[in-house]
Parts: sequence; C-alpha cells; structure tokens
Amino acid sequence: MTYDELMSVIDTSQQDDWIFSDERGKYTYKKDLNIRIERPDIDHDTDKFSGEEWATKHPDPAAYRVVYEIYYGASFVEEMFMVSVDGHRATLPLPNRQTLTITRKQYRFAKIVDQLGTLDEYMRRAGLEVKECP
Repeated sequence: MTYDELMSVIDTSQQDDWIFSDERGKYTYKKDLNIRIERPDIDHDTDKFSGEEWATKHPDPAAYRVVYEIYYGASFVEEMFMVSVDGHRATLPLPNRQTLTITRKQYRFAKIVDQLGTLDEYMRRAGLEVKECP
C-alpha cells in the first residue's frame, strides 16, 4: 500500500469503519487490519495547550494537545495534531492561527476520532471552518 492509498482510505472512511478501544486509545480499520490510528495518553502537565482563544473559550477552559499517530503495520506513517477542549468533551483539529480554518483532510480525520459526536458543535463554538480546496 502506498502513502496516497492509505491516506485515501482514511479520507474516505467513516467512523463505523473503525474498531475503537478507548482504554487502549487505538483505532483499527475493519477492512484492512494493518491500518491503525493510535492516541497516546494525555499528560495533563506537559500537554497543556493555552494562549489560543478558540481552544480555551469553552465552559472548561483547559485544553490539551493530542497527537494521533497513523500506522500501516509496524510502519509509522503520519501524525495528526489535535486539541482536546472543554474537559475532553471534544477534540478539534489544530487550525491555521490567522484564519481559524482547517483542511478537509483534518476534518475527515477528526470525524473518525470524534467518539462523542461533538465535533461540529465545538467547531462552531470555536469559530473553526473547513477551508475548501480549489
């Protein structure tokens, strides 16, 4: 499998295409068990994310950096940077700081890992928008 093929699988998959273990922080793609996403545990001391209003303007202002790792078999492929906001009630893609926009790729990935179904609501609250590619 090539990089482009793998990223296409992630881009076109739906959340129910993945087996998820919250305890392990792992997602496994049902149609190819070699594809997985791993979410390391958050260290509440070193992973604090502050200074950006879109992430801290929620009822619980604490925000934490979360780095999801994409693997194919034993091979590391890519990292996706996200921010857990409002007491871990939502995990948002890291936007462009000037425009508060995210890419369609970031949005599609965030939909996969959105276990609480809060992504769209929190994107609206934070003022984040998906930037359409030409």
